[in-house]
Amino acid sequence: MSDAQVIEQVLNGDTGAFEILILKYQSQIFYSALNIVKNKEYAEDICQDAFLKAYQKLDTLMDKEHFYPWLKRIAVNLALNHYERDKRIVDMEDEESEVDYFDRLTTGECPEDYIIKDELKKYVKFFVDGLPDKFRNIIILREVEDLSYEEIAEMLNISLGTVRSRLFNARQIIKERLIKQGLIDNAFAEAK
Repeated sequence: MSDAQVIEQVLNGDTGAFEILILKYQSQIFYSALNIVKNKEYAEDICQDAFLKAYQKLDTLMDKEHFYPWLKRIAVNLALNHYERDKRIVDMEDEESEVDYFDRLTTGECPEDYIIKDELKKYVKFFVDGLPDKFRNIIILREVEDLSYEEIAEMLNISLGTVRSRLFNARQIIKERLIKQGLIDNAFAEAK
């Protein structure tokens, strides 16, 4: 059954059918929120709130085939609002459930490369966490959530040029901090 069919059932009075959508997307929405707030309990609350808001506003969804992007946008907005409102970054208590933000960096084949890249990932994550919110949010939405520039601009209600500028600045700040710490050299940074 497609999302549109389930939504039609819900809108026609079968409110229990909404559970199909919850079960289908609960995990993705939870991890999207977790990437931003970095706290399991907050992410769970945001996930629940996102589904509640989606349920309450389901009749306003124009393109019922695009339920998931709409739901994800709701969840990411809630997570960003939560993060900005509380200004708290809480480390995950259980390392096994911690989200690894930068899997893309682990492409080494030999153990030494893996260890070096794993250490580099920790520093990159640390530097991203230390960015001002306007840069941190952009880089998380682009690199972690893999949203397009257009989706980010729409979600944050800023221009496409602002998205590009902030993303460039965030990457520059991280690069400069990595160079300053001696984790990468300037030649390596220019090659990337």
